[in-house]
Amino acid sequence: MSMRQNIVADQKIDIKVYYESHCPGSREFLSIDFKKLIEKLYEYLNIKTYPFGNAKMDIHDGKVVFKCQHGPKECYGNKLHACALDIIKNHTVALIYNSCMASFSQDDLGSDDAAAAKCGTSMNIEYNPIINCANGDKGNQLLKYYGEESKKANFRYVPYILINGKEYNGDHIVEDICAMFSNPPPPCSQL
Repeated sequence: MSMRQNIVADQKIDIKVYYESHCPGSREFLSIDFKKLIEKLYEYLNIKTYPFGNAKMDIHDGKVVFKCQHGPKECYGNKLHACALDIIKNHTVALIYNSCMASFSQDDLGSDDAAAAKCGTSMNIEYNPIINCANGDKGNQLLKYYGEESKKANFRYVPYILINGKEYNGDHIVEDICAMFSNPPPPCSQL
């Protein structure tokens, strides 16, 4: 797949990632390739993530009810991710925190209170506000927002990745993004 689009180094490449917290493919992408991408090229990218995936939303008695592909624990994991994106002011740190929560090094399926605490402790992030958010109305509001945004993308699988609006399904995202620059930024020469 040729990704070469001759992006100049002062332009940012848009990346959108739609995922769900307990999907094995999403977890693998977030904790390996995506983490590497953030660490190496974040300043050259405009990244947006959408922790919702293939979940469904319904309104019952005026309240939004979520139904996630991997059950209620995944809905909660998605809320933790959404709350981290909302609460952690440094976007790079928020993305790496979510990558940490999704890692296969976590117990069970990750993206739960234990993972939130473990990642918070190791990254020196106050994690209780994230857990409180995920358990409250704010978590529901954020997940509803990500659900509405995800529906607009009309994907059939996750992780669903768009690079400058085009679907990406390659295996070497860092290298492929570096190839898009006509004058690649310094981190690309260190691959």
